[in-house]
Amino acid sequence: MASTPLIADKTYLRYFWHPVCTLQEFHRGSSGGLRPLGVKLLGQDIVLARLDGKLAAMRDQCAHRHAKLSIGRIKQASEGDRLECPYHGWQYDTRGICRAIPACPDLPIPKKARTDAYDCEIRYDIVWVRLDPSYASEIPVFSDWEAPGMKVAVVDSYIWETSAERRWENFTDFSHFAFVHPGTLYDPAFARPPITCIDRVGGELRFSIEPPRTMLDQLPENSPLGAFNYRCSMPYTINLEIALYRRPERFVLWTTSSPIDDSHCRNFMIIARADDGLPDEVHIDFQKRVLMEDQPIIESQAPHDLTTDELSMATDKVSIQYRKWLRELSLAALAGKSEFETALYTDVIETTHAAQTTVCP
Repeated sequence: MASTPLIADKTYLRYFWHPVCTLQEFHRGSSGGLRPLGVKLLGQDIVLARLDGKLAAMRDQCAHRHAKLSIGRIKQASEGDRLECPYHGWQYDTRGICRAIPACPDLPIPKKARTDAYDCEIRYDIVWVRLDPSYASEIPVFSDWEAPGMKVAVVDSYIWETSAERRWENFTDFSHFAFVHPGTLYDPAFARPPITCIDRVGGELRFSIEPPRTMLDQLPENSPLGAFNYRCSMPYTINLEIALYRRPERFVLWTTSSPIDDSHCRNFMIIARADDGLPDEVHIDFQKRVLMEDQPIIESQAPHDLTTDELSMATDKVSIQYRKWLRELSLAALAGKSEFETALYTDVIETTHAAQTTVCP
């Protein structure tokens, strides 16, 4: 029997900002911005191009004969930079409007000679795109991007054959630590995870846990064990602030997933920590080791989409609350702008400020 997807209509994801590449990846793939670069988001082919000193994002399709603009070139002209189609030389500006048709220079340009243009911003040295600005949404929070005294490392993105929802749940799943990461992140003797209180605040899921300090003896020196404080901007971003047990220093692991399509996601990571004298590679290599432990298991989940027939337990509380909110957002988006923004930004508080790590019944 075929499984039923948890989210029947994913149109609501078009209203959110999603990352499509790091700034370094754009520079490498576009020869320093001299050429366009093709990416994919929510099944849509997108072309990125630096035009008039600003990064622009458009549908990767010429209006004429549908050739990919990402294999075209950037043409500089006195009236402004243009993205030129490789097939017949049609030229597009930052708004996706065709400004020149070389084969018909004396004829008026048809009003339909345009390709869709999308919102595009650079933040945290990552390129973000929003396909539909009809409903209000913000680029997710990274708590320590400009925090004094913090060293920040932006890691190259990586692709997993799974949905962005599965990747998000993997990162926030307390029950898997003892089985997937024994001796790396967790002591397998502590297989029973806490059941934490969860708040919705400003479009974020917020929750905290404090793993037992006694696990330290079973973990490597660079394992970032500490009190974990999660700020999760919907739908896919996680800002994990860790108060380290071994050193009185701040450590932040920030990650987000971008839905390439229903079966693939591009994942991003930023590591921020107080200056510990170690090169970035020490922390990056440790996180890659953790990812290698996770990846084959997460990619084995079938189907890649979340489904309604999966069995949940009380210890899956974070996942349950996350899925509930995704469903609410998907349905609210179909009802209209006001309903969507209410579903996204209405706070629901379970904890008190004095007891953020209280274990709920």
